[in-house]
Amino acid sequence: MKKIGILLIMFAMLSMVACKEGKKECKNEVQCTHQEAAADAQQPKKDKKVIVARVVVKEGQEKAFIEVASKLVIATRQETGNLFYSLYQSPLNPAEFIFYEEYTDDDAFQTHASSAHFAAFAEGTKDLTAGDLIVDEF
Repeated sequence: MKKIGILLIMFAMLSMVACKEGKKECKNEVQCTHQEAAADAQQPKKDKKVIVARVVVKEGQEKAFIEVASKLVIATRQETGNLFYSLYQSPLNPAEFIFYEEYTDDDAFQTHASSAHFAAFAEGTKDLTAGDLIVDEF
């Protein structure tokens, strides 16, 4: 109970801290971050393309999948128009992976999707995956 009281006092003190970002003023850092996010949400990036691709691999094929996917990651990061490209493996289910990708625009993404290294990845993983790649575009 004493720890909760101390935490509440610390929170109250932090919420009284004023911060300034440019011409914006807010009561605390959390609110500043919220205002920044709200401003960004009102003006989405017009040309930027974000991809989240999910895949589940067959049990025991995780290492082989990572080996093939690593080649794709390295080659994609060299593409003109690629801003970010990374592969993540679920810590809760090692057979689940996501690719998080950012491109300058749709043309850059289309170039990636039609690249030789992407075709090699698709061919190299067809017997490793438990289903189709699920791709969400933003």
